[in-house]
Parts: sequence; C-alpha cells; structure tokens
Amino acid sequence: MDSDSATAVRAFRPLPAPVSAPGADGCPPFRWSVLAASPADSLAAALRHAHRPDGEPAIAVVLGTAHRPDDDALLLEGAARATATGRRLVLLHRGAGGGSLLRAAALESPGLRVTVLQTAGPVDGTRIAHLVRTARPVDELHVAADGTVTRDDWRPVTLPARPGPAAARPGGTVLVTGGLGGLGLRAAGVLSRVAGCRPVLLDVTAPAELRRRPAVLLERLRAAGAVVLTADLTDPRAVAAALERVPGPVRAVVHCAGLVAGGPVARTRPEDLARLRAAKVNGLRHVLDALDPAELRQLVTFGSITARVPHRQMGGYGLANELLRHETLRRAAALPHCATVVAEWSVWSGAGQAHEMRAVDQARRMGMAPVALAPGMTALLRLLRWPPGPAHAAPVILTGPGDVTFPPPADCARNSPT
Repeated sequence: MDSDSATAVRAFRPLPAPVSAPGADGCPPFRWSVLAASPADSLAAALRHAHRPDGEPAIAVVLGTAHRPDDDALLLEGAARATATGRRLVLLHRGAGGGSLLRAAALESPGLRVTVLQTAGPVDGTRIAHLVRTARPVDELHVAADGTVTRDDWRPVTLPARPGPAAARPGGTVLVTGGLGGLGLRAAGVLSRVAGCRPVLLDVTAPAELRRRPAVLLERLRAAGAVVLTADLTDPRAVAAALERVPGPVRAVVHCAGLVAGGPVARTRPEDLARLRAAKVNGLRHVLDALDPAELRQLVTFGSITARVPHRQMGGYGLANELLRHETLRRAAALPHCATVVAEWSVWSGAGQAHEMRAVDQARRMGMAPVALAPGMTALLRLLRWPPGPAHAAPVILTGPGDVTFPPPADCARNSPT
C-alpha cells in the first residue's frame, strides 16, 4: 500500500474565522418561546428578559455543556413546533450540540429557518438577537468567553507523512471496535500487515454470524495472531469483562463501531436518537473507561461528514456523529500521551455500511465523492501518526477527490493549505 495513495483522499480541519457584523443597535427583537433543559439557565433567562410581545416570533432550544438524554426530546419538539408554525428556530448551547439534527430538519423542511449558537460565556438577549440575524443558514456561530464571535472555516490539511502508528510496533496491541464490520476488518488487516500491530477485534457480532467473504478475511487475521472478543459495546460490564482478556496493554484504539439508519427528522423519536448513538458514543466511553489511559498512544474514532453537512434522512445519524466528536475531544483531555483524532469520513466505497446498503451510487449522484478503500486505509495509517497530547486532539474531515458537497461552496474561496 503506497503512502502516496493518500492523495486520493482530501482532508480538512475546521479553523475559527472571525465574524464581523454591524452593531446591535436597532436590531429587531424577538417574541421568544423557550424550551430549556434547565428552566433556571442564564441563557433562557436572557431570552425571557429580551422577549417583546410585538417582536418576530421565534422558538429557542437552550441546552447545557454536555448532551443529556432529555435533550433529544427538546430538539425534536423545537423542530416540530417551528416547522408547524413557520417560526424561526434557534439552538443555544454551551457544548451539548444538536445543530446537525436541526440543520437536517431544515433541509427536509425548506421553510424551516435554523440558527445555532454555541457560547462559552454570558450573552444577553439583545446580543443573541443580533447574532441570529447575522448568521447564515448553515452556520454554527461560536461565542468565546471574551465575546469574540467565530464560525468554522474549512482549511485543507496534509496528513502526517509516514504511515503506521509510532507506538504500536510488533507486539503492540490495537483494539478495533466494530471489528467484524466491513471497515473494522479492513482496518485490522492493514494495521496487522502494514503497521505490524496485534489486532484485537471487539464486536457484538459473533464470528459464526459472518457471511462467507468477511469470514475468510477474519480467518486470515486470526492466522496472523488477531484476537476476537464478543461483547455489546453499550453494556459497560460486558466491555470491561471482555477487555480483561486482552493480551498486553492496549496502545491504540480504532473505534469503528456504530449503527447507520435513516429517516426524516419529523418522524424521529427520542429513542431512535438514543439507539443511533449507543455504540458510537456510549461504546467509546465504555471502552476508554476500561483501558489504562497512561498506556494509550493512539485513538482514532470513525465519525461522519453528516455531522458537518446536513443530508436528508440522516439527521439522527449526523447527531450521533456530532456527539461522538464531542465525546472524543472531551476524553482526549485525560489521555496524556495519546494522539487523538476524530475522522469524519464521507461515504466509503468498497466496504462499510453505506457500501453494503448500496448507497454509494446515490451519494455520487448527490455530488459526494466516496473514499475508496485503499487510499482510505492509507489515510487511517497517517492519522495514527497525529501529534500526541491533548493540545493536538482534533477533528479531520475526509472526502474523496472531486466532492462538491464539502467544503460548502461559500467557503471554498477562503480555503488555503495549512
């Protein structure tokens, strides 16, 4: 596998771009209906204080610093009420997320106007109204503690040059979750064959349940020394018990586990959202809780571009991947020696759930360029060479060449390599 094949994958990082806008004087007020995770939240109080009976009607969903199960119902209720009444919908949060779901809802309901604001400090109601009227339809604006406002600007990035994880030499153990899935099996094979790792494949599926071709791939891996563990990643006790059987310390984790399912946001229930993120978000949490953080040297989690760009029928999946990004970056702070990357992939061709669902051709018709299997796996090896330490933990968006959906066309002119 030639490392030059990684040029067939485009990689981007989000960098903050300042947002300049006219002053808030004379900004028309809103007549707010507030749905808040905590009624006493200061952002909710600021909106109520700025409420004007003669203002434009708008609905605000106010969430906190981390996503809670009850937040699913608030997001869905806000989208349903705004769609039914034609009101503007605003999401205010301090890190809980949810914008991916609401942007998908707006794509599916063209009359729905959505604005997402993430704030790290206090913001009064007048300032909120001003930012809402300033934001572009696909924006998520970020308000820093000092009041600085930014939006994400997508910049091309060159992945580290040498493939193969630094600390996972022969004898080093790499844990691949979702290891019996199409991408998990291929990732384990590349890590074993190219990087000299000892793969441990963790999956809820038992080997006997595999179809013929993946079963053949698995047998080759086992012949080369791979270990297979069966456990439900959503069960913390089962995960802990399984990982007690891992030979030697785990040096790298490639988290491929997850569920892909689609459906319109208007027909989505809170339990559907919880099910979509169970293996991705809770599974990652359970795995990292069971490992020694001082031993871990690489962590790559498999996310999705749907967390960044809305796709019809994929709002719930996008939210699961948005929350995976938040969880990965939050956990990076407790991994002192680890290189941590959230790989937010476009659709894969050659393997993976989209490939198995025969959705790749549809993605091409939408302008998405799939990530081919060989260059995608080379890109994975390069991601495992990411600089170590919490300060370098980052998301990376990866697409095939010629993708017209990412970066969003309005951002293309500002992009330059870094």
